[in-house]
Amino acid sequence: MFPNADGGFIDTSNYRKRVLKPLGESVGIEKLNFQVIRRTIATRARHLGSVKDIQSHLRHSRADATANEYMQEPPESVQQMVGTVYAMLTSNAGSEMVN
Repeated sequence: MFPNADGGFIDTSNYRKRVLKPLGESVGIEKLNFQVIRRTIATRARHLGSVKDIQSHLRHSRADATANEYMQEPPESVQQMVGTVYAMLTSNAGSEMVN
């Protein structure tokens, strides 16, 4: 699927070490791997297509695996709380609270 410079297949462990690890560190994700990327795609795509569309894209045999294991949307209350804490921490008042 992803060829190397010689036309063969890439070494996934080398790609993880060379590309994904530094990328994850730069954005604060301790263990970025292909599974994390697949779950992120499924979760972010939940409003862009049906479960069957996402199932097909991820090449799952069962839609319930796609919906129950891969599409992990946090509850609205959690999203609001995280946004509020972020706003507090990035404002002047938040930096005074942290110090």
